[in-house]
Amino acid sequence: MNVSDDVLIEELSNRFAQSRKAFSDLSVVNRKLLEMNEKLERSESLKSNFLSNIRNEINNPLNAIMGLAGQLAIVGAGNEEIACLTSLIGAEANHLDFQLRNIFMAAELEAGEVSPHCMKAHVASVLRDLIDLFLHSAAKKNVSLVLTPSLNEDERIAAFDVEKTQIIVSNLLANAIEFSGDGGVVAVSFSVSGDGFLRISVQDNGIGIAPADHQRIFDRFVQLDSGSTRSHLGHGLGLSIAKALVELMHGSISLVSAPGEGTQFTVSIPPCSLLDDENSFLEAGNLFIFDDMSEA
Repeated sequence: MNVSDDVLIEELSNRFAQSRKAFSDLSVVNRKLLEMNEKLERSESLKSNFLSNIRNEINNPLNAIMGLAGQLAIVGAGNEEIACLTSLIGAEANHLDFQLRNIFMAAELEAGEVSPHCMKAHVASVLRDLIDLFLHSAAKKNVSLVLTPSLNEDERIAAFDVEKTQIIVSNLLANAIEFSGDGGVVAVSFSVSGDGFLRISVQDNGIGIAPADHQRIFDRFVQLDSGSTRSHLGHGLGLSIAKALVELMHGSISLVSAPGEGTQFTVSIPPCSLLDDENSFLEAGNLFIFDDMSEA
């Protein structure tokens, strides 16, 4: 088919016009995407600042309450009523602190703002401090908490993220106490291998978990005991947070359980690397920083 020059020129002009419009539209879309990205970045920044600010706004008065409860317990040591009330205040404040730590950690994990922080610590001291925080809730259910470190392991030092490990073990302890029956025993044990791997186990003789639910319990907000008539407390956050933190530290978490036979959770955490210019050491809740700390 013969096409005249005028028709060809007109067609080419139309094609060029369409291309210019397409490029113009693409530029508009690209500009809008850039604007949206800037808004998202500002939103993430605001969210991060909000989390940081609200954490401080809550933690500061909460820590003050726990500190004042401790001081009041010392002052009123000879008064049984005061001692009972201060113990209750301290226990409830610790429970609230535990729940808030979970909520903030879940939010930070969701925002991708959690990173490991390595330090050296006496493992037994860290675990004893945690157990002390749960003594009141365990006593309410007539559950005994026992720390059973391996032979000659009670003074062993490991390099790990103490704060995140505390959150992991706290959730395992809370679960073990909650699902233990009257007179139950929750045993916490640990070992540090020659290559620096830290293994912590929390075992109870409670109601147990069916094999079909072993993976599902690590999903966020999943509770095996659900509904308005459920008999156990919780929000379904603890185990999902524990699993996420363990994986963040390149470790693993496993369980052995069956209905009516109790549950044993085992966490395995590889040694982390200390900063070249700083070594940290934690003992009995106190943090020490050394410039040139020799290997233990």
